[in-house]
Amino acid sequence: MSSLGPLFRAERVKLRKSWPLLTAILAPVCQAGFLGILFWFSGTRFQLFRPGFRFWLEVNYLAWNLLVMPIAAALLCALSWDQEREARAWNLLLLQPWPRSAHYLAKVLGHLSLLVLAQALLLLLLPAIGWILQRQPDLRMGPLPLAVLLRFAGYSCLALAAVAAFQTWLSMRISSFWVALALALAGSWGTLRCLGGSPLIQFLPWGPAGSMVIVLERWRGLPWGYLPGNLLSAAALVALGSLDFVRSREPRA
Repeated sequence: MSSLGPLFRAERVKLRKSWPLLTAILAPVCQAGFLGILFWFSGTRFQLFRPGFRFWLEVNYLAWNLLVMPIAAALLCALSWDQEREARAWNLLLLQPWPRSAHYLAKVLGHLSLLVLAQALLLLLLPAIGWILQRQPDLRMGPLPLAVLLRFAGYSCLALAAVAAFQTWLSMRISSFWVALALALAGSWGTLRCLGGSPLIQFLPWGPAGSMVIVLERWRGLPWGYLPGNLLSAAALVALGSLDFVRSREPRA
């Protein structure tokens, strides 16, 4: 594991000024900006959902976990692997005296760091845009529920691990934006269809993220119990991808 540090630093250098980084930045900005405009011009339509600031957080984290984050993960992972394929970088990288598995783990950590960056940006944008929305008296936003914001952010951060692990492996195996995007949407849709059914939903990559739809039922808490199984799935997906990468006779990228 001592080789992982230098490889991860090299991975971060490759991701600077890249399309995956731009995807990670634009995803939360576009979501928060679009929903902010929608809220601003909603007039009194959202007054039934009080307090307004909490509803603002609920809608954003629901949209993030159910749709925006899975799509962003699919796109940035596909773009990252395509970047390697176009540069034909593996022929040189695999000559270095480090195990193949370390190269793959560095790639997973690179993708995960981009999604955490996107999550952190969303965490900063929501209070800032919410403060602007407080200037619209019809919305009756009220004060910022900081504890709710931190709970939503912490849960969302943990829920994206399995999504990142799955999309990293998938994009290594299949060089197609459309396949990655289709599976991301199908996974979120499947999670919605399975809600309230078997607890095995937690082992789906999108299980805990999609299950956050229950935040609209305020008498129910976040499904924290789904996270241990989901993190176990993330570890299994990383192990599967690493084994697949190691066994490959030729570099995938």
